[in-house]
Amino acid sequence: MPGMAFRTWVKLLGAAFGAAALVGAGQLGLAYGLGILNFTRVVDATARDQWTAQLGWVAWFALTAAAAGGLAGRTRLPLTAGAGTRMIGAIAAGVGAAAIVPLTMQPARSAEIAGVNAVFVIGSCALIGAAGGIFAAYAALGRSVSHWSLVTLSGAVWLVALTSVAPSLRSGETLPPVRLGVLDADFVPDSLIERAALFTMPVLALLSGLVIGLAARRRGLSTTAIALAGLPGPALLTVAYLIAGPGATRFQEVPYYGAMTAAGAGVFGSVIAAMLRRGPASDQPGSPLDPEPTADRPPLPQRDAQPDSAIAQAGGGPLPGTGAAQAITGRASVAARSTVAARAAVAAQRPEHELKPSDTGVITMPPFDGFTPPSQQQRPARPDNPDGEIADWVSGLGR
Repeated sequence: MPGMAFRTWVKLLGAAFGAAALVGAGQLGLAYGLGILNFTRVVDATARDQWTAQLGWVAWFALTAAAAGGLAGRTRLPLTAGAGTRMIGAIAAGVGAAAIVPLTMQPARSAEIAGVNAVFVIGSCALIGAAGGIFAAYAALGRSVSHWSLVTLSGAVWLVALTSVAPSLRSGETLPPVRLGVLDADFVPDSLIERAALFTMPVLALLSGLVIGLAARRRGLSTTAIALAGLPGPALLTVAYLIAGPGATRFQEVPYYGAMTAAGAGVFGSVIAAMLRRGPASDQPGSPLDPEPTADRPPLPQRDAQPDSAIAQAGGGPLPGTGAAQAITGRASVAARSTVAARAAVAAQRPEHELKPSDTGVITMPPFDGFTPPSQQQRPARPDNPDGEIADWVSGLGR
């Protein structure tokens, strides 16, 4: 068994570390190839926020790389794994995501940023992002629906980025600076881009939180799990912009404040899904209130109504108010018991020869004497007071 446990640990740590390093390097290479990142240029003081925008991309690459390592390690996670095992797998994913640190520091040696040590700053952003990605990897290793939010938001951000760079792929076109989570395409007017930069990330987070919350609700998860289902993905955008900073101009400030509200918008969308009114439990298929009979759970026996019985005929039909109460509780309601008492009082006023045991269900029995012969038993004389006899009969103490 120790050998089996060792192989399990190796598979878990290897999957988390390898996937994080591969995804981080792959995203970094794709961003280089599309022109989203360019660390070898000279940036003056007036365009410093373009450098800050690239720092946000680097931090987000590290965060998502660690989350991808958690997703890969989740397939190798034992069923009996606890929080400690998931944390070790998350740390392995964070270490794998840190592989992008030297990949960003090396090209940054050629960058000239006014008043900034480019190599140190970009390496620090990548390292902090990898450290923060440990928590994203831990969430991805869990049994909840956190990985849905991570995958959905990551795909949406890359879709926006590809849409922004698509026009520049034509010959002779220049690529504008592309910010994280912002549609910076040439075919969009500049005034609209500035307004949309504030709402793009919150809207994406809100829609993804709502959809993922509804999916979690269909799986029958708890209300807390549904309400938090939309948090992980938008939280990576918020953390990435926190690491990069707000910048000095509206070019970086506007998307920065939009990213600060993205996490709240994602939670708000999933909370809406958790608060939507559910249908009646009895109308849903497979409801525990009306289970379907199975081989292991046969239907309960039911007694048919007997309107021709002596007790039913003596009672004069069903009592008012007993149907609903007996269907729910199996006992007559207070109004039904009051009706029985009223009928017993009426029966007590009848002559003795008209009284029937079925009127109240009380049957008088003579005292038991198993030692004296019947011929020698003496029956007590009836009292002359008929009212006392009727009172004893009604109370069930008849002689």
